[in-house]
Amino acid sequence: MKHIFKRELAAFLAAAAVLGGILAGATHYLTPQQHDYGSVWGMYEQEQTDSIDVLFFGSSVTYCDVVPAVYWENSGLTAFVQAGPEQPLPLTLDYLKESLRTQSPKAVFVECTGIAFHKYMGFTKTNIGQMPWGINRLHATFFNAEPEVRKGLLFPLYFYHDRWTTLKSEDVQPYTEDMLAGYTFLSGGTDKGPDDCETVDIAPEDWERNMDALEDIYALCRRNNIQLVLYRAPTKRLHDADWNRLTAQFDGRDGVSTLNCSDYTAQIAADPENDFYDSLHYNCVGAEKFSAFLADWTKNNLSISPDEPQDTVLWTARLQHFRDLTANPPQENTNA
Repeated sequence: MKHIFKRELAAFLAAAAVLGGILAGATHYLTPQQHDYGSVWGMYEQEQTDSIDVLFFGSSVTYCDVVPAVYWENSGLTAFVQAGPEQPLPLTLDYLKESLRTQSPKAVFVECTGIAFHKYMGFTKTNIGQMPWGINRLHATFFNAEPEVRKGLLFPLYFYHDRWTTLKSEDVQPYTEDMLAGYTFLSGGTDKGPDDCETVDIAPEDWERNMDALEDIYALCRRNNIQLVLYRAPTKRLHDADWNRLTAQFDGRDGVSTLNCSDYTAQIAADPENDFYDSLHYNCVGAEKFSAFLADWTKNNLSISPDEPQDTVLWTARLQHFRDLTANPPQENTNA
């Protein structure tokens, strides 16, 4: 009897393992790949372990504005943009924790427009759904996702079971290194610059929740001996009073710097009529100028140096790739 039970148990476990493997494979191939517009975890995981000196976090004003290859050219520091669309700061904390599993950056830049974001901004499916499986994704799912999308985040086939009819060969190719290192290339644009951006008011509950997340980000950086830079992109999205209130909470602390990029418009030298994609984001020309400015600011204000040896072949190729895109922009990234 015991032998029969053991055989049945073994058969059940084997069948469960096969079914689990099938479901895992289906989940892997049916979940859409993400190559731009933030949350590029699949490509981030292709980076060599501990090869990134600086990580940039935030929302679209990070992944549309920071070009790591240009930052490297001007600072010698390797960088990657780990941002997500309209990403609230508690989710940025989850991103930072997950990013530190494979990288040991010397500095972390957090763009602080997210201080105004609500708890849920409508991009949870992408921001969390692209994260690697593990404790940080589960934390993000249960604490930073709308209740109605948690089922799909825990069981992605709930979202994507019908994609099998439209799959193409390019949809199932393995991820490779991101030649833009998290940056999303934009060209063309409107004649609306940062002065045309609408300033937003911050609800008290959003302020408290996001500031608590910034405190946790600061504490995590301190534990890992990472220099933290809280910066404000050169837009008018935040009221000056809110930015000043934010920086007042961190001024004078060890290991943290604050940077209001709106104070450096002359140094950035971006043309408001030609170098912006819209009133919130740079196009590729403006992003190149802004990234060079951030590199110079880093050299002048942070005591960090690049790890050696670097994969200079990769970073030279990344820089050339950006130059090639700028010279011949893809049609879908042009909004003239």
